[in-house]
Amino acid sequence: MPRTKKDAPAPRGAGRPVDSQSVGRDRIIDCTVDLLGRRTPEELTILEIAAEAGVNRALVRYYFGDLRGLLHEVTEFLMRQLQDRMERALRQPGSLREQLKARLTLRLEFMRQHPHFERLALAEIYHAPRTENEAGAPPPIQRVTARGLEITAMLFPEGVPPAVDPRFVHLILIGVPAFVSTAQPLIETLFGTGPQAETMMDAYVDFVARMLEDQIRPDGGGRLPSPT
Repeated sequence: MPRTKKDAPAPRGAGRPVDSQSVGRDRIIDCTVDLLGRRTPEELTILEIAAEAGVNRALVRYYFGDLRGLLHEVTEFLMRQLQDRMERALRQPGSLREQLKARLTLRLEFMRQHPHFERLALAEIYHAPRTENEAGAPPPIQRVTARGLEITAMLFPEGVPPAVDPRFVHLILIGVPAFVSTAQPLIETLFGTGPQAETMMDAYVDFVARMLEDQIRPDGGGRLPSPT
């Protein structure tokens, strides 16, 4: 029986390689994130990523162009994930110090989970060259920084002039976890390893949170009220 126009398969997008129609960009990005838990960015190849995702490498190139394009997308994906988690954490009830500690701890844990994140962020966001395709859009550094500052602003009381420049607080909240994650030999020299080191790191995070709390709300407004 001849196939009618209604029975004909839907046309593929122009140029899309023949591959599983259920495999898309998200799966390739997820597989790349998994691989980055076991490989450095320099060790990754399009062929290995395609094998991990179970697709033809032509499909990876179709979506991302090359490895650099894929790593850029992965970095932006991880940054959005981190900022989403931080925003959700700051929407939870708690004192200012608890919120500061939560944000610092969350970033430290995220960077343990993704050990190459800081390097990728530096290369693909902070120092990313602007391409012709982005000529009409803000560069990644502006988008990421704008949202980061919005999240940091959630720590400050509304309708009150800030006691300290929020950008100063923002830099500390980014800089402390970044340094801790990239200076592990120094941290181990200072605090050692094992449970005692974890206890010392928790105390350090609390120390930083208390310093920031005193700057954000020097009148003590960030502390929980005494029970009645």
